[in-house]
Amino acid sequence: MKDKIYVLGAGAIGLSLAAYLFINGKEVTAVRTSMDGIDSRQVEIIITGVNGRIWTAPIEMVSLAKLRVLDGVIVVTAKSYANDTIATRLKGMEISSPLVIMQNGVSVENPYLNLDTARIYRCVLYSTSQKDKNDSYKFVSITASPIGIVRGNEQELDYLVNELNTTAFPFVSHSDIKREVWKKAIINAVFNSICPLLEIDNGIFVRDEKASLLAQEIVDECLVIAHNIGIRLNAEEIMQQIFAISKKSEGQLISTLQDINAGRETEIDYLNLEIARLGETLIPAIKASTTKALGEIVKMKSKLHNKSIAAG
Repeated sequence: MKDKIYVLGAGAIGLSLAAYLFINGKEVTAVRTSMDGIDSRQVEIIITGVNGRIWTAPIEMVSLAKLRVLDGVIVVTAKSYANDTIATRLKGMEISSPLVIMQNGVSVENPYLNLDTARIYRCVLYSTSQKDKNDSYKFVSITASPIGIVRGNEQELDYLVNELNTTAFPFVSHSDIKREVWKKAIINAVFNSICPLLEIDNGIFVRDEKASLLAQEIVDECLVIAHNIGIRLNAEEIMQQIFAISKKSEGQLISTLQDINAGRETEIDYLNLEIARLGETLIPAIKASTTKALGEIVKMKSKLHNKSIAAG
């Protein structure tokens, strides 16, 4: 008997994942982490995939506050700033299920390391999803998203990849997930700072030379920090990935720009600002001035936008 899959985070990625899992015969529940006390209900999710193909799936949705037991596979797709709250809630439930942290950024798994009985796996997302209208999403998979071990074993890793993998939203196991985390974090530091500040879609880097040069500057700064903590990456590899993502997701808005437009908190603290912070802790300290400055401006832009929304 297959485990039930709980997708913690009912946003664009989480609901797209839940829909594809349901369509492929999995028992799945989407769990809201931002709203307390919501009763279980069924929501018809509509996903527009590649070539305009439309998928629909009736997804059970419930609040984390309403659950007393999570017995199955737990996939965390909620925004990384919610991790402390989620980890505290899971610790109170004394869960023993495997956790797949499906978030981009550096250090996002740290709050879950206090869950002594949980096996923890990291997934690096190479997919984008954008809300079109109520319960309707546009989803693009760039390539298979790797999953690797933080605290667990290879047998369970293979099982998790098999449970989560679908043709439309593919996953693959990876033996060096820390390297993948850093590679994608640097890529995201580019997309999640430049695109929101220019208020432009992901395709900007294949359309505009100045944008690609600024991307190269961020990559170069971040690589110095990565190399000093033992992460071996090269600029050409990362820039090729940036151009590939930019080309394939042209017209899509990066998650940080979606968050700012919707008045939500962003994850920039775990991207540009966390990479810069780690550089400053090294001896001697390494400064990522452009990376940090762009991150700080994104954070300021988000706060100012939220204030304007609150003021009406």
